[in-house]
Amino acid sequence: MISQRHLGKLCPYAKDCPVYQEELKIEKVSSFLIKNVFCNRGYKGWKNCERFNLAEEGREIPATATPYKQK
Repeated sequence: MISQRHLGKLCPYAKDCPVYQEELKIEKVSSFLIKNVFCNRGYKGWKNCERFNLAEEGREIPATATPYKQK
């Protein structure tokens, strides 16, 4: 069960995230959509974000990493 206290909250890494800050654009996907699917959705969205998962694991985040898993 997902903890309800994180639903609808902003990602704790958003202020330093180039995707959230719109410094890193993702082709064919609006930043509004990205933010609503991953960043502003609380833990439910965060856990699906590759950048969030790398940060939580204490791993280095590549400058070009997006919320989507890299192939």
